[in-house]
Amino acid sequence: MNYKRALTEEAVRLLDISDRPDLYHSLRRWAREHIRHETVAPIDTVNWPKGSLMCGLMHMAGRLQSADTSADRAVAILAMASVQNYLDRWIGQEAPLYTVDDVLAAQALLGLAETYKTEGPDLYMHYMKVAGGVMRFLYEHDTDAEGVLPYRPAHKTGEVFADSCGMVLPFAVRYGLMKQDDDAIELGLRQISGVMQHMIDPGTGLPWHVYTLDETGEVHHRGTPGWGRALGWIMYGLGGAVEAFDLYPPETPAAIMAKKAVTAHLEKMSETAVRYRRRDGLFGSVTGDESSPADTSASAMIIYGLKQRDFNADRGVRRPDGEGYIEPILPYISSSGEVRQAQGECMDVGVYSDVYASYPWSVGMTMMLI
Repeated sequence: MNYKRALTEEAVRLLDISDRPDLYHSLRRWAREHIRHETVAPIDTVNWPKGSLMCGLMHMAGRLQSADTSADRAVAILAMASVQNYLDRWIGQEAPLYTVDDVLAAQALLGLAETYKTEGPDLYMHYMKVAGGVMRFLYEHDTDAEGVLPYRPAHKTGEVFADSCGMVLPFAVRYGLMKQDDDAIELGLRQISGVMQHMIDPGTGLPWHVYTLDETGEVHHRGTPGWGRALGWIMYGLGGAVEAFDLYPPETPAAIMAKKAVTAHLEKMSETAVRYRRRDGLFGSVTGDESSPADTSASAMIIYGLKQRDFNADRGVRRPDGEGYIEPILPYISSSGEVRQAQGECMDVGVYSDVYASYPWSVGMTMMLI
């Protein structure tokens, strides 16, 4: 099976599924807004499931654009064209942003911009301008007392999720390096510093899903310590930041210090992760709980972080891209590109799905291992 093509075609299919509600749900939205006078959330077309697909597709495009075979190069073209078309439609709608979730798609936006830096400088500047709008969106959000972004700033709860670290950290670092903007890198660094200081359980080394600082500075936690995708988001965010530092070597003292800090955090979390890895190479939906099912989505995110730890030039341990990293997930990739055995979307903090199937976040994150 050509799993690279199968994954790409499935990701393109999922990306093309409209987030617009059907007639029934459109009528329900209208009734809630105009009859019940309730606040209806806007339709977010760059939500995190779409963002995970776009990140995976841009990674696939980068890996295969110079491949030896015309078939693989065609896959690269398909991957990049689908992301560009999707983001162009979003930009044409004035690039609306609603939540921190949307920043995951902006990581793909930076990758798209980079492809045009040499041969299409006008497009490069165009996409970087949009990325600058995403950065302003982050700057304008309220933060906690330590400058860390709550997951839903508008809710005024102050709750910091592991998810937001994985979404914000790699985007802010990569944007800051591409624009030589130390303030952006510092914003990203604050997110992971807060996580490492307040979210990690000292006994197990595993993260809680959420932490909050109260007015006295006391830390409160919610969720299940060791939830697989909480560790996954942290490993994904750290891995993406380390990859950015490798692609764009830091030049300023602040950026150099940030690289050292992020690299050390990834090393520490990687040492923790490998202690809880299952014999089949995957990670459980609750990491460290041997009775919990394997979760391919959490596994892909964690393994991506391990991959970047290995590739980090400062370690001097570089393996061929993709070698061995995707192998534990291969048994769950169908001939149509589905990546099964992924935990469904969590319904609330500490309320995690017991349904396992193929989802955008398992397909997109698995592509990052190619």
